[in-house]
Amino acid sequence: MNVLHVMCTNFLSGSTNYVLTLAAWQIKTGHQVYIITDDATLETSAKLIPLPISDRSYPQRVKNIFFIRKFILAHGIHLVHAHSRASSWVSYFATLGLKTPLVSTIHGRQQLHLSVKLFDIYGDRVISICPHLTRHLVEEVGMKPEKIHQIPNGADFSSVLELLQSTSNPTPYRDILLIGRLNGRKGVIAAQITTIVFPQILEKYADVRLFLIGGGYDELPLHYRVAINDLQKRFPDRIILTGFVNDVPKRMAAAHAIIGAGRVGIGALALQKPLFAIGEACYHGLINKENLQQAINSNYGDILPCKNFPAFDWQQFQRDLDAFLAGLCPMPEKCISHQVINFYNIEEVFAQIHRVYEKAIAHRLWPRHIPILMYHKTPAQPIDCSHSIYVTRSTIGKHLQLIRWKRLQPITFSDYLAYVKGELPLQTAPKRPIILTFDDGYRDNYENLLPLMERYGYKGVIFLLGDSSITYNYWDADRGYHRAALMDKAQRLAFAKAGWEIGAHTMTHPDLTQLSEEEAFAEIVNSKLQLEKEINKPVQVFAYPFGFYNEKVKKMVQQAGFDLAVATDSGGMHIEEDRFRIFRTSVFPRDGWFQMFKKTSWWYRKYYRWKRKI
Repeated sequence: MNVLHVMCTNFLSGSTNYVLTLAAWQIKTGHQVYIITDDATLETSAKLIPLPISDRSYPQRVKNIFFIRKFILAHGIHLVHAHSRASSWVSYFATLGLKTPLVSTIHGRQQLHLSVKLFDIYGDRVISICPHLTRHLVEEVGMKPEKIHQIPNGADFSSVLELLQSTSNPTPYRDILLIGRLNGRKGVIAAQITTIVFPQILEKYADVRLFLIGGGYDELPLHYRVAINDLQKRFPDRIILTGFVNDVPKRMAAAHAIIGAGRVGIGALALQKPLFAIGEACYHGLINKENLQQAINSNYGDILPCKNFPAFDWQQFQRDLDAFLAGLCPMPEKCISHQVINFYNIEEVFAQIHRVYEKAIAHRLWPRHIPILMYHKTPAQPIDCSHSIYVTRSTIGKHLQLIRWKRLQPITFSDYLAYVKGELPLQTAPKRPIILTFDDGYRDNYENLLPLMERYGYKGVIFLLGDSSITYNYWDADRGYHRAALMDKAQRLAFAKAGWEIGAHTMTHPDLTQLSEEEAFAEIVNSKLQLEKEINKPVQVFAYPFGFYNEKVKKMVQQAGFDLAVATDSGGMHIEEDRFRIFRTSVFPRDGWFQMFKKTSWWYRKYYRWKRKI
């Protein structure tokens, strides 16, 4: 997938680290990554393109919009990922009318500017990094909940063990690091901690030093800078301003305690360091098992769902820090580190983000329902079949004529996945796709259907049993219904050679809901393995026999490695609503022009749901 990240870097922030970490992982897993940003000196293996995204003057915004739009088209970008309101604003207008969607990760509370109310500037999908931010976006910004995906910051913890084993602190001091930008509200809180709390702490504990790590010091109000300068003279070499540094993880690993929020909090806890979670929104205190979830909800103090932040309680912080330095507070439990590492693990976060990417692409390409038709037998002549699960060759021919007349383009589920995963250029995606599916693998599919479909240049999806030794539809015939022959191996392989997609339909066509979990999983996973061996291609889609499934069965299908699963008359309005419960429209022997016009229309799914509720 070709991914374009757009972000502001007029000052280093947690969102910058977020992008660089995500981009590194995307490149590692084979994606092509570009970053358009203010700072072309960032250390990354992604391709950096300098552009003054932070310049919010309208002339520059217009230039940014046209530059990004041209870049998207020139480089075949599958998805744009924005990381600030300014970058979302220009990216929204740059992607208008294109097949390339926009996803925005929101890292903090949003100001309700007029543009937010007039335009959907955050794009097709929104990623919220914590629960409090999600509440803010729904209750104050007015976003639709279904548009928001709550995914935490991703972090690469591969160096944590190495840092813990190799880092030592040979100094006689207990170093406390206050990490974060020193401008805005967060800077004022940092200044209050330094000038109000630490004079008494440094006086009482001669072995304590305070490091202020972060940029924006020059933006602090003058009286705070004067006070900090006086303290540095009063406590020489014990209040140290470092500005931005590149070795923050190493410094944290050697520190005695950390003060900070957001990604600083995540890193500190992963390194098993005592963390005083303080952000611009609230103070959680020293993090332990009891208050960890509260800290996660606010991104370690940075975000509250309401706009009225409480005043920083520096007196409580002073009491907490004093008790910690006096040895009255226990060190954080190691289980907190494990919990944090598991929760923010970049591999899991990366997978969740790319599922959001796929949803955004799918809905941008095909915002309406894709018609998916379900056939079974395709005899030359009508048959005595009480199930009515057949359509004659001549009737199917009429259906294909209608499909051509409506300018629908048959695709497979593999085609669908290739587009939404960014494996095919979005510009080649059909505007009006349809998916034709055929269950069980009857011999008359080979004799009557395959030549007819080849005549039209169409391909479909055929669901086969993994056990190719089954020669007839025993699940119906042995109960007195019409008996029909199934294809042999050579006939099955002919569909794969003709470009059809082969899907799995279990090994032996049982009702999976009536089997034990072990039996059901064996039917599912073995059908995939056997068919892949037979056709020498991946099998990505599964069909539930009889359309019967439950949540356990759905989970087994996912665990078996399938990407999609089709039902019969149940499922969502869109494939992405539930990839393992995809709605299909049944086709019957007497379905003529009028019925098929409805069933091949984008509005039929809504009509069907409305009709069933009456």
